[in-house]
Amino acid sequence: MKFNQVTWYSKLLASILFIALPFLGFYVGMKYERAIVPQSQDLITSDTKPRSSDQTGWKTIVDTKQVTVETKYENGTLKYSGTVQLPSPCHQLKDETVVLESFPEQVQIRLTIQNPDPQIQCIQVVTPKEFSGQMQVSEKAVVSVFLNGEKIR
Repeated sequence: MKFNQVTWYSKLLASILFIALPFLGFYVGMKYERAIVPQSQDLITSDTKPRSSDQTGWKTIVDTKQVTVETKYENGTLKYSGTVQLPSPCHQLKDETVVLESFPEQVQIRLTIQNPDPQIQCIQVVTPKEFSGQMQVSEKAVVSVFLNGEKIR
């Protein structure tokens, strides 16, 4: 048997591997991603839920175990507020709002949990952190909420 000679079956094997390996790699990658990414949180969406008896008109758009976001449109201004459950008091929350210029406007509320300095020792107590903001948009603006780059609404 000559291993350094090109034959019809070596060409066939090379063609099959050339076609099959990218598909096999994609399939294995999808399985791996599902294994390491946590399943989505239980999402509960309600149309109108007042924050308290004295503040009406707030609409809950996200209500999960980790994130709660409420919005209110008033006099050309979209106001939002909510809470995020942080893993410890040493973690920081960064919130950023982006308005994409289209009609209706696409409003993205981007929440990022930042890890503390590794040299700081901190108790592991789930800590709620509040955030809020406002922006001038039309009443038809569509709001999306992202937590650590993953869309939750």
